Amino acid sequence: MTVTIKDVAKKSGVAPSTVSRVIADSPSISQATKEKVRKVMHELNYFPNANAQGLASSRSKTFGLILPLASDAFYQNPFFPTVLRGINFAMSKYDYSILLSSGQTDEQRLNHIKKIVHGKKVEGLIFLYASKNDPLLNFALNANIPTVVVGTPDKVKVHVIDNDNETIGKQATDYLIQEGCQNIAYIGGDMNQYFIKDRLKGYQTSLEENNKEFKEENIYNDFAFLSTDGYQLIKNEIDLGIYDGFVIADELVANGVQQALLEKKVSHIKTITFKPFQQALYHPIIEESYINLHTHMLGSRAVSILFDSLETKSQSEQRYIREYVDGELIVTP
Repeated sequence: MTVTIKDVAKKSGVAPSTVSRVIADSPSISQATKEKVRKVMHELNYFPNANAQGLASSRSKTFGLILPLASDAFYQNPFFPTVLRGINFAMSKYDYSILLSSGQTDEQRLNHIKKIVHGKKVEGLIFLYASKNDPLLNFALNANIPTVVVGTPDKVKVHVIDNDNETIGKQATDYLIQEGCQNIAYIGGDMNQYFIKDRLKGYQTSLEENNKEFKEENIYNDFAFLSTDGYQLIKNEIDLGIYDGFVIADELVANGVQQALLEKKVSHIKTITFKPFQQALYHPIIEESYINLHTHMLGSRAVSILFDSLETKSQSEQRYIREYVDGELIVTP
């Protein structure tokens, strides 16, 4: 038989409204009464209805997690499970849930985010990507719902947590130059993603500061973030004879590049890429140095920033946070 709030109230010797206040941890209820009621709840194996609690308190105790457009690159990229690990770690400190929002098309994704926001199913949103002129982010900002973006979007009035991609792009290129590389190519990806542009800026800054010419023909962009893309670049498009170093903006692409270099028995080209944490999810084809992005910290800080945002009484009082997690050069012997 289902245990109800009335059963708990009867055995505790209090009114049902008192049990409700205990569940909500109301300051109007004494600590002694809270302990007595909670003991009875445990004895009766009673668990509050989360949906009913949300309706009563006008709080869903749920955050929406906005994923990028579903693609092979999303499902294969180790960035996403790593940032989710950080989010899960931070969420474990609070009695909150995560509602995933995704879709096969931009229209599906926008319709879903409208439903969960207007239906008050979520109190805040975490975007796991940042891209140009994003209609989902535009909607979230117009709806005045607390929002954090993991990445750097083209909006000012939103909370941001990201790596300093320009700095780590420079750091990676500096390393290859210090290793003696003279002609370094930049292998990026989708230029609608701001981290690709920012790492490219860092690459360019490093070349200029080291008195090396920046050439547009050494830039390879506009492809998906898949191992097959990196593999095909090496097999069919890049003249390997003119380069001795590659800065590769994405780990999956780097795996494809390294596989093709191995098959072609090319050993004179050094590569460096960016990985979500020190032990990569996928064993690298070639043991090369890389930048550790500490991606789990991005997820953890996104949750903390969102909870801080919920404490702000009004949008007019809001101060938007732009926080950056440092990358760390890992030199492989």
